[in-house]
Amino acid sequence: MDKVLGCSTRNMNLRTKLLVLFVVLTLLPLSLQGLVNYYHFSQTIDRKTEQFTIDMIRQINTNLNRLLKDFERISLLPLYDQTVLSILGKYNAPMGTATWARSDDYLKMKLYTSGQAYDRPEIRGIHLISNSGILFSNLDSLAVKPVWDSRLDNWFAELNGSEGEWRLLPPHHPIYYTDKIEEAYISVARELRDPGTLKRLGYILIDIRLDAFRQLLSNLNFEENASLMIVDSKQRLVFERTSLGGRSTYNQLLQLEQLQDYTGNQKVVLDGSPYLYVRHYSNYSGLSVISLTPISVIQKESGKMLSFTFGFAILCMAGVAILAALISYRVTRPLISLKQNMIRVEQGDFTQRVASFGSDEFGQIGRGFNRMMEEIHRLFNEVFLLSIREREAELSALQSQIHPHFIYNTLESINMMAIRRKHTEVSNMVTALGKLLRYTIDKVDRIVLLQEELAFVQSYVRIQQVRYNGRLQVIFEVEEVMDCLIPKLILQPLVENAVYHGIEGQENGGMIWISALKFDQELLLTVRDNGKGLSQEEIDKWNESFSQLPSSEFLRCNVGGNLGLTNIAQRLHLIYGQGASLSVDGSLGQGLAATITIPLQEKGDNVHV
Repeated sequence: MDKVLGCSTRNMNLRTKLLVLFVVLTLLPLSLQGLVNYYHFSQTIDRKTEQFTIDMIRQINTNLNRLLKDFERISLLPLYDQTVLSILGKYNAPMGTATWARSDDYLKMKLYTSGQAYDRPEIRGIHLISNSGILFSNLDSLAVKPVWDSRLDNWFAELNGSEGEWRLLPPHHPIYYTDKIEEAYISVARELRDPGTLKRLGYILIDIRLDAFRQLLSNLNFEENASLMIVDSKQRLVFERTSLGGRSTYNQLLQLEQLQDYTGNQKVVLDGSPYLYVRHYSNYSGLSVISLTPISVIQKESGKMLSFTFGFAILCMAGVAILAALISYRVTRPLISLKQNMIRVEQGDFTQRVASFGSDEFGQIGRGFNRMMEEIHRLFNEVFLLSIREREAELSALQSQIHPHFIYNTLESINMMAIRRKHTEVSNMVTALGKLLRYTIDKVDRIVLLQEELAFVQSYVRIQQVRYNGRLQVIFEVEEVMDCLIPKLILQPLVENAVYHGIEGQENGGMIWISALKFDQELLLTVRDNGKGLSQEEIDKWNESFSQLPSSEFLRCNVGGNLGLTNIAQRLHLIYGQGASLSVDGSLGQGLAATITIPLQEKGDNVHV
């Protein structure tokens, strides 16, 4: 272990060693203090969060009792209204025997129930039902049935034997509504008995929307990730609010037959996750409010404290690292700068130089490095230019092996044969091919007039248009720049790239625009197509490669004669230096534009090649 540690330490540079030393000396005491603070804080926060949840459940049950007492008061009010009792007494008969009630009775009861439901949006409806099944409601006559047989709804049996006490009926779907209801309602119900004889005269039903319970929770700062349910004394679900994205915890407890096993406050495990189970029972309503809060939520504040502790430790470490870096910077800067420049030299960039470091040993090394780079750069340019000259010599030797006049005469013979047989397309292609060969074989100049280069491109275009059978259109947009001088064979590769990489494969062919114009003291040559285009990432990559100066890597790639856009960019750099450039622009599916920018030179100017 000591051997490995010693080896790893020796492999570290000086700056890293200083950083490690300062960080270790700071981290040890800071970590111990942070752990102690986190343990104490997390224990306190967990206890307070648990107590807050318990108090919140009690408050919910208190508010729920207040709400239900209000509904209970409404259910008692008919017993103090003689008109209501007399109307219900008129229709005292066995359930299911009623047919219809008098319209003025419906009107009086509607006025009464509407007054009780006024400004109570949580109440869906207040219904007074006679023993025979006549139903009086605050709702419109088209919204409820005028006669209802309570025996058809099983939930109504809850009122049997209630002896005039109020009952809270769990969520149900009453059938006395005429419209198809999707929402379930909770009802506060009571048997209405004559105060004098205690005989049952009918019933009162107050249908409550579940939104009343949601509104009750919205007024409290209840944890959103916690589940809350309200169950009655028979463990039936009255209301449930699940956690965000969670499923019903009531069903889980019911399936595990554990709903009655849990009392008070304790930890439970559901689906492998721990929860804080809090239950509060109301003696008034018989309802139990149950909360299931994930332990992870309770420990959320502890997690924040942990994150803060780690963040503070990291901040301190960063401060120490910065301090160590500042201290070691003056010592290690010369070595690091020299190292970075040597890495770039390894990658083929011989233009790297280091600033002077003074008269000490580092300054002497830096000056020696700069002299070495100047010599290497000079030798590289000589080798690179020599390679270009050798390739041109090989091309000239190949050209000398073929007699140009023999080729021209042969093509002219083929052209005359095509004209005599009226093969116009063959004649055009042969003529264009002859111009191509004459331009590439006869001309040995590396700098030509723009009009000569454009004539060569036009010949190339004619051949391609015949090949594409009219699906290729080329438009020339050239200002008065025909006498400008440009490198030979610099424009045709751009057109060829547009044809094979932009238009090729498109069913409807495409268009190519070739333009040349003056801009200040520069000549702009642009070849644009409406073909496939390139993504922005590919365009950026190409432009970056075009901006690089000739390197050893470029020399190796071009020995095999692979011509392309990169070769054009490198030729421009060799001829004009930084005064010329090649760039591409466009977007995927919208075509590509390649632009050459060179210094403006007209016929008669001295051009150094």
